[in-house]
Amino acid sequence: MKIFTSLFVLFIATGSLFAQNLEIHYIDVGWGGSVFVKGPNGTTVLMEAGDTGKGTQYVVPYLKSIGVQPSNGLDYMIGGHQHCDHIGGLDEVVSAGYNVRLKNYNNGSSYASSCADGWNAAAATTTAGAPVAMPVGTVIALGNGATLTCIARNGSIIGGGSVPVTDENDRSIALLIKYGGFDYIWASDMGGGSDSCTGRSTAQLDIETSVIQAISPGGAHPLISAGGIDLLHVNHHGSESSTNPTYFNTAKPAVAIIGVGSGESAGWDLPRIDVVDHVLLGASSSCVTAPPAFVLQTEEGAPATSLMSHSGYCVGNIKITTDGVNLFTVSADGAVHQGPNELTASGLPRSFTLDETGSGGGGDTILPTTSITAPLAGATVTATTTVTANASDNIGVTKVEFYLDGALAATDTTSPYSWSWTTTGSTNGTHSISSKAYDAALNVGTSTAVSVTVSNGLPVNIGGWTLTQANSTLTYAIPAGTTIASKGYVIVARNATKAAFQTYWGVTLAANVVYINSADTMPQINGSETYTLKNGATTIDGATVAMDTAGGSSLQRVTCGAASLAGSWSRLASASGNPGTGGVSTCNKGVTISEFSDALGTGNFVYEFIELYNDK
Repeated sequence: MKIFTSLFVLFIATGSLFAQNLEIHYIDVGWGGSVFVKGPNGTTVLMEAGDTGKGTQYVVPYLKSIGVQPSNGLDYMIGGHQHCDHIGGLDEVVSAGYNVRLKNYNNGSSYASSCADGWNAAAATTTAGAPVAMPVGTVIALGNGATLTCIARNGSIIGGGSVPVTDENDRSIALLIKYGGFDYIWASDMGGGSDSCTGRSTAQLDIETSVIQAISPGGAHPLISAGGIDLLHVNHHGSESSTNPTYFNTAKPAVAIIGVGSGESAGWDLPRIDVVDHVLLGASSSCVTAPPAFVLQTEEGAPATSLMSHSGYCVGNIKITTDGVNLFTVSADGAVHQGPNELTASGLPRSFTLDETGSGGGGDTILPTTSITAPLAGATVTATTTVTANASDNIGVTKVEFYLDGALAATDTTSPYSWSWTTTGSTNGTHSISSKAYDAALNVGTSTAVSVTVSNGLPVNIGGWTLTQANSTLTYAIPAGTTIASKGYVIVARNATKAAFQTYWGVTLAANVVYINSADTMPQINGSETYTLKNGATTIDGATVAMDTAGGSSLQRVTCGAASLAGSWSRLASASGNPGTGGVSTCNKGVTISEFSDALGTGNFVYEFIELYNDK
């Protein structure tokens, strides 16, 4: 069982490394239901929107008040079942400009109403399209290991069980939201059947017991621990059909929330004393073994009767946040629409410890597993290389860290896990890469290290090297300190500023291009010129083939052959000059002459250039 803790502890926990919060918002729509969920990675889910008119009156303004604007849209919209007090406002949310991007889910029943027709039509206009039945077992990733799982729908229960339902309430979708050690069950208006211990009688069937047993330890599809859950949605607004003792005793929630309020018909008496007082607060001690829950209502039920409970605190819109590690926190705004505002009496905000934490007490102790999937062991890597890793955990992976030679290099919180490694920042030679995977309980799994070889070219200082232009008998000394990067260029231009040169040739020179204005020294292309690159007395490249006798061409290196071979070059019209790109990168020769180009037209000679390229 979870216990109340001081807010001081909360502040410590929320400063932890894993403080990426899951948010659950109960929107006060009066009699009806509307819950908004925001995952740690920003994934958004709207579960219902109250009765007709409540979407416009309450849901849309609330979403805007918490920063979820129509332009943000929603990822998912879910109608638990197709009664108007749950789906009547969904079309109004869409009409307010909220596009649904991924899926609109319903319970798959054939229940017909104008509300269902309205939502179906509105949903069809969204990117997600018209509502579809939510498959039992569907898992929606909410980020950082948090998940939303469909555990029941229309009588079908996760793990293969089923109940022959006929009532639309009993056809409700049931969802389990998990984040680290935090668990929350929401099941719209699902029934718990009649109960002699608390004296309740209902036509609804007991679906609740089959659902909670299926996901508990020893069940057909265990998803929660023996400690139960942390937060419970009280089904069917706390009616006599909901929250039977077996369901509550197995769930053992710390907090139970009821979406209830004005608008209900006379005789409904929601929420009922036989649910709130006798079960949630443990008054029927003969059949309730779980500790009493902390009970909240969005507002007071109306009209009031002697069967209606007043024991839950009426606090307006309710917000639950958790980082999944140690605590969850409940707050509210007190904005009730009718009845008493009991926010002060409730003592909110309050924080509660999770029944599953990383600090013992039966929490998750299973380590995540992870492995590097690329590059493979023994691979040679160059330039920018994508490193990928697999990671899995029994509850959920919160993040994966990538390590280079034992030092943290990158972190990724979303699958598929990857890191873009700029290998030029590492020395050539052997390096080790590995990964660590974390879960919300602070468990860490480490991969086997993978050894790879970095093989990148090095920048070359060509300051003092010379370019000789035969026929014109010109020699140009490259300025001291000039460095040509690996896979980079140096352009020796005649007499143009860099801006004018780029404009003339229609290019934007990249960061790996060094531009030199030789101040009318080199080149001076008049026809038949060849070029030779030297480092002192050592010839690095050339002599090249000759420019056309009449000039007017761009000669571009296209093979790894010698500079003197005609087949090593492509002879193009002057206008085809391509400075700063196109170097042949596979020759492994180092610095070579890769292009020289004339520039035609009166006065255009100032744009002539010679280009060097470093292929290592």
